[in-house]
Amino acid sequence: MTISTRTRRAATALAGATALALTATAATAAGSSPNPGAPTSDVDAPAVSALFPPGSESQLVGVTPCRIIDTRENGGALVSGQRTFDATLASYAVQGGKAGSCDLPTSAGVVTAIQLNLGAISRNNKTSDIKGWATGTPEPLASLVNYNPAGPVANMVTVPVNASGQFTLKTPGAAHIFADVAGFFVKPLYAAISPSGGIYSATASGVTGSARSSEGVYTVTFNRDVERCAAAATDIIFASTREVTVDNGFAADANTATVYVRNSSTGALEDSYFYISQTC
Repeated sequence: MTISTRTRRAATALAGATALALTATAATAAGSSPNPGAPTSDVDAPAVSALFPPGSESQLVGVTPCRIIDTRENGGALVSGQRTFDATLASYAVQGGKAGSCDLPTSAGVVTAIQLNLGAISRNNKTSDIKGWATGTPEPLASLVNYNPAGPVANMVTVPVNASGQFTLKTPGAAHIFADVAGFFVKPLYAAISPSGGIYSATASGVTGSARSSEGVYTVTFNRDVERCAAAATDIIFASTREVTVDNGFAADANTATVYVRNSSTGALEDSYFYISQTC
């Protein structure tokens, strides 16, 4: 499956997630209390099903086209070999690109792939191709660009990157390479949280940590800044009787959101299972 296909699936799934289409039923194991009181531990875990995109799905974030590679400016032609490039630099001058940012996140692990207009200019009268892959992963069989001595050739392609934002380009021929980034892929941001503050049922994406601060108060830390994101949250079991609110940007860490779970009738803070998502 290609990343572009996964992106379409993610967009559909996220629409459901934004609407908080989360269904749940309380556990009915022997010995469970029939009382609809708040669960206080993971032992009272509900059976959760949701229209969540799996954590491996990606969303495309477009950027103004920006040059990140030009081997004519720096590095020299690629000849019968491979070279590692970085998609998440503060300046791309070292790769022959822009002497500055191209508006891609630079934090490790945020970007999963990049959308590139990748081009090649044949050298030494060579006809060949260029392959690309996330550095440290197996080399693919398919090529991204096929070039010949007739002139520059370019394709709009998607190239995965590793956790450090690096990708490898390879040619058995000889060519100058240029690349303009047009967008990047990131994981969606969401999590299901248990009353104790942990991730529930491994349901999370783009989350680096979660914790219970006090009765009904939780912190969820994401892998990127969420201060300008729109948060949505709901109680998983008792959505009609509990209110879940989210504060973005009020913590010392811009990646962290503070979540409050309250009894809708009394306003008292209470521990519970809840779901949170961020749309950025």
